[in-house]
Amino acid sequence: MFKRLFNTRTAPWVFIAAMAVIYLALPVGVDALVLPNPYFVQLGILTAVACTCIAIGYRLPLLDHRFALDAPRIRIDSRSFHWTVWGTFGIFLVITLVTADSIPIVSAFRGATAAELALQRGDFLKTRTGAEAALIYLSTLFVSALLPYSLALHFIQKSRSRFLLLAIFLAYSLSFLQKALFINVLFPLLYLASQGTRASTSKVIAIVGGSVALLFGVTLLAFGGADGPASEAAVAASDSDYFLATYLPANSVEHLIWRSTAVPMFSASDTLLVHAEQFGGQPLWGATSSFFAGLFGLERVNMERLVSEYQWGWSDIANTNSVYITEAFVNFDWPGVVLLSLLVGQVLRWFSRSRDEAFKALWPIFCFAIFTSGLIGTLLSNGYALIFMLALFGRIAVVPRRPARTPTPAAPRSPQKP
Repeated sequence: MFKRLFNTRTAPWVFIAAMAVIYLALPVGVDALVLPNPYFVQLGILTAVACTCIAIGYRLPLLDHRFALDAPRIRIDSRSFHWTVWGTFGIFLVITLVTADSIPIVSAFRGATAAELALQRGDFLKTRTGAEAALIYLSTLFVSALLPYSLALHFIQKSRSRFLLLAIFLAYSLSFLQKALFINVLFPLLYLASQGTRASTSKVIAIVGGSVALLFGVTLLAFGGADGPASEAAVAASDSDYFLATYLPANSVEHLIWRSTAVPMFSASDTLLVHAEQFGGQPLWGATSSFFAGLFGLERVNMERLVSEYQWGWSDIANTNSVYITEAFVNFDWPGVVLLSLLVGQVLRWFSRSRDEAFKALWPIFCFAIFTSGLIGTLLSNGYALIFMLALFGRIAVVPRRPARTPTPAAPRSPQKP
C-alpha cells in the first residue's frame, strides 16, 4: 500500500483526491450543512475545474523526449554538487544562528510561553532588515528543494555522511518550531523507503511513527509545553466556529486536526472573499508575486498579509497562505486556474517519467507546497524552477576520479662485462 501511495505514477491521483476532499467536498458540505458561505461554493467549483485540468495536463506527453535514455544532458559531478549545497548551507546556518536574537526551540525548553514563542518564531527570520532580510529567502530555497534533493542522493548513494546531514537538516528544521518544515525531511525518505527493493513495511511504519511523535512534540513546544484544554469559556465560545479563524483548539491534538482540515479550507475561501471585497474581484495580473510585480512595474499586493489581517487583525509578520488555485484565480481569473493546473499536471508527469530517484522523491514536497501555498512562489522562492531545469537538462553523477599515475620503474640494466 505504501509503495503504491508514494509511487510517482499514482501521484496525480493522490493529489487530486486530497484536493477534492479538502477544497471541494469539505467546503461544499460545510456550506450545505453547517455554515452557508458563497465563497465555499466558489472554492469548490474552482477546485473541480483545477482537478480536471491537472488530470489533462498529466496526460500530455509534451516533454517526454527529455527523459529518454539518449537525451543530451549536462553532467554535474555529485561531489561538487553536495559540497556546494551543504557548504553554503553551513555558512548560512552559522550566520543565521549567530545573528538571531533568540532561538525558539531553546526558549521552549527554558519554559517560554506560547505567546513568547510565537513572537520569536516570527522574529527568527521574518523581521530581519538590511542584508539579513535575504536570509528568509535562502532558508526557503535550502529547506524546500536543495537540501531534500541532496539528502535523497546521499541515501541513494549510501553515503557515510547521510545520517549526520539528516541530523543537521532536522535540527535546523526544528530550531524555530516551524512544524511544516520537518515534512521536507520526512517525505523524501518515506518515498525512498517505500519504493526501495529493500524497504520493509516495518521501516515505513517506523518513519511514519517517529515523524508523528516528532510533530506532536514540536506542537507541544509551540504551545509552551501546555497540552491542557483551553479555558471553558473560550472553548464554549468557539464550538460553532470550527470552520472560521476564530476557533480555539482545546489541545495540541485538536490543533493538529484543525490545522490539517479546516484551516486550509477557510484560508482559501477567505482569500477569495478578500479579493472580492478589497479588489472587486478584478485580476491582479501577478501583483501578488514580488518577482512579477517588479518585472511588470506593478504595485505589490501582499495578499497573504491582507487575508491574515481579515482573519486575526494586522500583524507585521503574520501571513495566511492558501492553495495555489486561489493565487491563480486572484491573479489571472479562470484562465489562470486552467493554465496553472495544466502546468501542475505536466510537472507531475515529469516526476513519473524521470529516472532520477532523488528528483522523484521530491514530488510529495512539491504537492504539499502548492496544496498550502501558491505555485509561483513554489517555483521561484522555493527553488523548484531550478530543480525542474536540472531534471530536464542535467544529471547528477558520480564522476570517478583518475588514479594517480605511478611512474613506471626503469628496467634494470644488465651488468657490463669487464
